[in-house]
Amino acid sequence: MSYDALFQPGRIGTLELRNRVVKSPNSSATANMDGTISRRTVDHYRRFGEGGVGLIMTEYTYVDDDASKAIHNQPGMSRHEHIAGWGWLVDEVHATGAKIGLQLAHGGRQKFLGTAPIKSASDSSWDYVEAVAGVIPQPVTVAEIDEIVAAFGAAALRAWKARFDLVEVHAGHGYLITNFLSPHTNSRTDEYGGSFENRSRILIRIIDAIRAAVPREFPLSVRLSVTDYEPDGIPIEETVRLCRLLEEHGVDVLHASGGHHATMEWEVSPWFNSRAPHRWGWEKFRTEVSIPVIGSGSLVSPEVANEIIESGSAEFVSLGRAMLADPDWTRKAAENRPLEIVPCIRCNDGCLHRGVDKGRSVGCSVNPTVAEEGRFPLVPATVGKDVVVVGGGPAGLRNAALLSDRGHRVRLFEAGELGGMLAHARGSTVKQDIAALAEHLVHEVERRDIDVVRAWATAVDLVASGVDTVVLATGAPLREPDFPISGPIPVTHAAQVRAQAPLSGRIVVIGGGLQGCETSLRIAEMGDTVVTVVEQRDSLLTGDEVVYDVMKLPQFMDRAGVRVRTGARATAVTPEGVAVVAGGATEIVAADTVVLALGRTAAPRELADALIAAGVDVHIIGSALRPGRVYDAVHTAFFTARLI
Repeated sequence: MSYDALFQPGRIGTLELRNRVVKSPNSSATANMDGTISRRTVDHYRRFGEGGVGLIMTEYTYVDDDASKAIHNQPGMSRHEHIAGWGWLVDEVHATGAKIGLQLAHGGRQKFLGTAPIKSASDSSWDYVEAVAGVIPQPVTVAEIDEIVAAFGAAALRAWKARFDLVEVHAGHGYLITNFLSPHTNSRTDEYGGSFENRSRILIRIIDAIRAAVPREFPLSVRLSVTDYEPDGIPIEETVRLCRLLEEHGVDVLHASGGHHATMEWEVSPWFNSRAPHRWGWEKFRTEVSIPVIGSGSLVSPEVANEIIESGSAEFVSLGRAMLADPDWTRKAAENRPLEIVPCIRCNDGCLHRGVDKGRSVGCSVNPTVAEEGRFPLVPATVGKDVVVVGGGPAGLRNAALLSDRGHRVRLFEAGELGGMLAHARGSTVKQDIAALAEHLVHEVERRDIDVVRAWATAVDLVASGVDTVVLATGAPLREPDFPISGPIPVTHAAQVRAQAPLSGRIVVIGGGLQGCETSLRIAEMGDTVVTVVEQRDSLLTGDEVVYDVMKLPQFMDRAGVRVRTGARATAVTPEGVAVVAGGATEIVAADTVVLALGRTAAPRELADALIAAGVDVHIIGSALRPGRVYDAVHTAFFTARLI
């Protein structure tokens, strides 16, 4: 399959682009504390240009030194001194053949630093930020609005001086401008509140200020949410009106997204949400304007992205997390190598949960070199070794491919299904991103000179083969139940539930951690099922889970019709169903099939100990080292491969 639509030249105003692929803004948190550009920032953005993208949009950049900075190590364009660093970055990106735009923003009530002052349209607070330091937003005064408008205009002029190809105003995702646009966060009674005309006034003033500050041929973009997905928020009809108004005031392209941080399932769509969730919205206004539209939001695969361009849904596609996962996404798609693209799994683990949310720079579960571009090269090994990788799950597959690339002679032992714990996702719509990763990892091993041995590895055989190094990627065993099972009701483990053999009837899932919750969604999509999750604790997802799963996955389970029994401890599987104790009383939850989702236990050490005793160099990775997620599997595989 080819993706020809993606690789037609494109135009935004006077700006010509080599293709229709845009790198969407993602916070990298690699700038210096004063907002100036660091070497890491330059390397980070240059890497996307080297990957073949047409236009790179930088992360949101603050415009003043009052309240617009939202996050740690955010870049700024609030002062003349910021221009030089940005100019350096622009030149390095241009050397790759890509174009680059600067996104300007004011944090508004989403000032994650939590420090005063927090300025917004009204005093409507987001509890997540308020919890940081107890600071609630102050409504900006009209005089302060004048200063903010001027700051955007001045920052845009600095962007032009730094020789950016385009400037973009962030008017979505719950930042200051959205705080004005949305009735959900705007309760003002002056000329900036109430009617649509009043709520959009600040944005139009900012657009006019930028148009007055920079040459007309300098393209201007607006990033907006098709809606904030709040019941009392921005209706799509107002977004359509706004887009017409923006075109009238000189905007050259509309960059469509959706949601805000309180509705993160739309702003940074997780694995359990659909792909391209905002398409319905941008198609509402695309035919109402004559300027191009950039569609964004979980356009993770070349098939999805190409179809959007080919069908005329949008003129450009914008990908953020997908390019963190693989900065060569564009080049591989252009060369018709889709299975070589490292797929974004939309886990929000490396980029947010363990990355920016922890005060670190951005990371990625499937790409350990994000924000460290060039610092961890995979160089050829000084001496090629005979290496055995035991286990064909995500850690073992990735590790084997990397070891092969370094020049080692690699054998991979796996008696079961390649893909390991990821194999359950194949054929499931709700787990399509994980299924894509499993397919990619297997493909990467199959296209290399790696001997895949479909058998269990024993210490005796490995030692006898004269192996130099063994990497154990055997995973972690599934936890077995501590209660009796009797009767005819089929009992299976969550990892064995497959779309290819759909379940039906009354399904009881024992365990309300991530495994149990994701399994309940997979079963619910099979159709003729009534799914109940039984969890002994008082709430779901109480382990070391990604915060976005904890916040939003139960809502999606509820929409899918999954029933939840918390505070209910399973004590037996009987011929009638699952016996549970809740509130001191025992009852039976009727079941036709029982699914165990009890998590995993620590991996046994026998094989490792035997090999070490025989003098073999042994490395343990993935869940064999410590039960974890995809992030842990891929990262331990990568860094271990560099050491052998």
